[in-house]
Parts: sequence; C-alpha cells; structure tokens
Amino acid sequence: MNAIVTVWPWLAAMAVLILFSALFSGSEAALFSLTPRNRKSLNRTGIGGRIAAALLEDPERLLSAVLFWNLLINMTYFAIAAIVGGKLEHDPEGGNSVAIAFTIAALMTIIFFSEMLPKSLAVLAPLRISTWIAPPLLLAVRIVSPALPLVAVTNQAASRLIWPSFQPEPEIDLTDIERAIELGTDDAALLQRERMALRGLVEIAETRVNELMRPRSRLWLCNDLHDRNAIVDGPFRSSYLMVMDEAQEMIVQAVGVRMLRPSHMDDLASVAEPVIYVPWSAYVSQVLDQLNEEDRSVAVVVNEFGELVGAVSIDEIMHRVLAPSHDEDFLGEASIQEIETGRFRVWGSVSVRSLAKRLNIDVDGEGVTTVAGFIGRFNERLPRLGDNAPMGAFHLTVIEQEDEGVWIEALAHDYPGNREVTS
Repeated sequence: MNAIVTVWPWLAAMAVLILFSALFSGSEAALFSLTPRNRKSLNRTGIGGRIAAALLEDPERLLSAVLFWNLLINMTYFAIAAIVGGKLEHDPEGGNSVAIAFTIAALMTIIFFSEMLPKSLAVLAPLRISTWIAPPLLLAVRIVSPALPLVAVTNQAASRLIWPSFQPEPEIDLTDIERAIELGTDDAALLQRERMALRGLVEIAETRVNELMRPRSRLWLCNDLHDRNAIVDGPFRSSYLMVMDEAQEMIVQAVGVRMLRPSHMDDLASVAEPVIYVPWSAYVSQVLDQLNEEDRSVAVVVNEFGELVGAVSIDEIMHRVLAPSHDEDFLGEASIQEIETGRFRVWGSVSVRSLAKRLNIDVDGEGVTTVAGFIGRFNERLPRLGDNAPMGAFHLTVIEQEDEGVWIEALAHDYPGNREVTS
C-alpha cells in the first residue's frame, strides 16, 4: 500500500504521456490514410479541415514533427517507468517480482493504448478525426519546427554513415522494359500483346488529348435526363451520354450507358457523374492521371477560349493503350488506309499529327486538329467535295462526303496523275 502511495504521481504522469502518445499516433494514422477525395473535401469541413489540409501540404515536415513528439513522449514514459520500477523493487512491500510485473504491464499498456487502439480507431474515420486533431497538432508542429532542420541533417548524416555505398537506381529505359518482357515469357502471342501495351503507353505520353477526343459533333448530347423517352428512343451514339448545361454550351455531367441496369433508366440523374475539364493541348497521360486522381470517367476538352470542342473517356484512353489496332474510327473501319504506294484514303476526323506520323512528313498544323480542319483552313470554308490542300510532300483532296464527315485522298507529289496545288 505504501508503494502505491509513493509512486502514484509518477503513474499519473505516465497516464498523461499515454494520452499524448495516443494523440500523435492516431493523428499520424488518420492524416496519412486520407484518400485523395478525402483530402479535397478537407477545406469544406471547417477550420479543422483547413488546418489539416495545410499540414498535409508539407507531409515530410508533418511526419518528422509527429515522430519527434512520439519518440520524446515514449522515451519520457519509459524513463518514468524505470524510476517507478526501481522504487517498487526497493520497497519492502514490493520486490523484484512486483517491479518486473509493473515493467511488463507498462510496456503492454503503452503498446495497446498509444499505438494499436488509437491507430485502429483513426483509420475507421480518418476524415473526422483529422479535423478534430488538426488544431493541437498544428501547435505541436510549430513548437518543434525550429528543431526539424537539425533532425533532417542528423538523419541524412546517419544514413550516409550506415549505408555509404547505396546509390539511387537509374531510371529504366523503355528498351530495358521491352527486353525484360522478351525474357519474361516464351509465349509469342503474349509477348506481342505486352509489346503492344508498352507501345500504347509510350504513345499516350506523347499524344495530345485533341488527337484522341471525340469532336463535339460526334458526342451523344442531351439537355434533360428526366426526358427518358427522348433518350431511350434516340440513336445510340456512344458509351457515354453527355448532359449539357441550361445554355447548351458546356457538358456538366456524363452517364456511363454501358454500365446501366434496367432500374437506372427511371432515374438517370442518380447515376450521372461530374466531369473534369482539360485544355486541348494536354497530353493524354496527364488526362488519365487526373481522371484516376479525381475518380472520374469523362474529360471534357476545351479550347483556349473555354469553348467545348470534344470529350474523351477513360475507356477510350485504355482502348488506345490496349487495343490491337489504334487507327480505327467510330464506324470500325481503318481511318488511314494505304491504297497503294504513295496513295492513302483518310477519314476527315483523323488528327493532323497522326497522319503526319503515318506519312512521315513534317506539317505545320498549328491552330487545327483534324485533317478536315486542315483542308478547311486552306480553303477558308468547311470542307466540300473536291476541296484540296497541300500537306508536305502530299496533296489532299476531299473525295467523299457523308453525314458524319468526309473521306480524303492523300497523294504523294510523285504519284502518277497528281496535281500540285498553289496557294
């Protein structure tokens, strides 16, 4: 009894330290388990959420401060536990067995109440807990901030002393990846598909979104999702139904038609999801990253004036990467057909860049996206049957006109019967 009376102030201090350790352990688990969507919603959850968002802008500084405080608290806790254990050992009513039992109990207590329990609770509701603990955590970070540069320098010096021979790995070249694919399988068909996927990944890193998008004229647009008959009875034009704003100038939502169940047809508004907006000059790889980050399916492409020019879905991007043939139009026909040497048949919506690659020529296509637009700019009007234009070492002529677009013939300058065009 005398032993308990003697050490109870120390026990109270240990209890307080456990609470602080639990605070920092739980805050670490909550803040660093937030999903990208949770992080975007922090600014809408009050002052606590805004503080948490500000702390996460510098995660390395935040983590260093949390770990510093946790280490300091735990060291103080075990120092007090050692003092209490010594007092219990020398107390007549205690002894070695009591001291050992107390030490084990102290260790199990801090493991459970300051590590396991707070972290388990924090990951169950990370957004709510992050907003609660952000204000005191901000104070703790500010207090320890002057010491953080010293901690960083110490860590760097220690790592160089302990692992002096470690060197960062060089970036892997695409040739190395292709070589690894060749060595990884003997299946010729699988090897071909893996090569195709690799080629597709490289292409989207170099392709701008205006080359892959569906132009506005080929999108499936609607003004009212509640008009079920107009949607169901209308022509099926795409895997996504685009919802326009009241002014019918911009797409605001998209409905993945291929994923709909019969019950959804009575309430299409409930399955419509927001879209993202990207400039026409963005690379497809950047658009794919943004779609994944914001968990969206459709990106609306706008020009430099903010006007709607087209849209691209994540399905179309993945099809570009994985499909066995990329040069397909919406009719399923090859959009660039080589009729014979020096003579090609091209669908008008093919991008100027894609055709220039296929023809192995350099073209100034600034200001236009498609081959039809290229001819239209040269003739200063919408392409008509018989319109022509020069493109590098080739001569373009509109040879067929359909409701959906035009077919264009590309003839090399040295092709028999070709006529030069003068501007």
